[in-house]
Amino acid sequence: MRVVVRAGGPGVSRVSVARLVALADGMAPRDRQIVETVAGLTLVSGGQLVNLFFNNNGDSSSPFTRARLARRVLARLVEQRVLDRLERRRGGAGGGSTAWVYALGPAGRRMVAYWAGEGLPRSRGAYEPAPAWTAHRLAVSDLYVRLREAERAAQIELLAFDGEPAAWRGYSRLGGAAGVLKPDAYLRLGVGEFEDSFFVEVDLGSERRGQLIRQHRAYSEYFRAGVEQAKTGVFPGVLWVVPDAQRMALLADIHRGLPEQTGRLFTVVTSAQALAVLCGEASTRAAA
Repeated sequence: MRVVVRAGGPGVSRVSVARLVALADGMAPRDRQIVETVAGLTLVSGGQLVNLFFNNNGDSSSPFTRARLARRVLARLVEQRVLDRLERRRGGAGGGSTAWVYALGPAGRRMVAYWAGEGLPRSRGAYEPAPAWTAHRLAVSDLYVRLREAERAAQIELLAFDGEPAAWRGYSRLGGAAGVLKPDAYLRLGVGEFEDSFFVEVDLGSERRGQLIRQHRAYSEYFRAGVEQAKTGVFPGVLWVVPDAQRMALLADIHRGLPEQTGRLFTVVTSAQALAVLCGEASTRAAA
């Protein structure tokens, strides 16, 4: 389905090359960080952007003042077509800018390519994503926000966080066919003197057992291919983040059916446990 987005008013559907370059070169650091974060995560809610960029400035302004600033900044980026707002609001009506879900707009997609030294490609058409896919991408973004909050609290150092498709890995399957491992995210953490890496699968309970088994097999194949070990010297832990204990039991049962060498790669936790386990796993695995 073609996207139906709430962008700016009339006259902003197209941005000239000269205007786009001027916007990209002159963009304020925080605005650029917002754009690059949305690019890396695909979909981010207004509330998540507020937590990342407007609640950590160390000033004495009130929450109301910071929320008003966030509304103004995000509205301007939408008006410039740097960001787009999905028609479907998170949590229904109300909530101001924090209730919207944001994606890169046509100008934003071209800007990100320009900053990466790839010129100014034509911006492809956008689509309104399905509700389940939107919820999944926002759950991945939520993990990123929680990690950034832990970093601000000096609990960890977030050295890298790659969403899709940056987290994907190509490899040769048995028999020589090309394979692609598609984790939801790849991250590297520093905890004290230790550093460790993880592939992350955020599961909202919608995938069937067969789909889960196929994804586990893909990780096992990628492990046996040795690509990651040759590049970094280690294979990341694989963390499955699930909504509840019932789903944990299903994943644990799948893990028991795996060969010991690959079964030990996987850890399953609830969303509430994820941050504590990531920090603890990073220090424990790195110390081993």
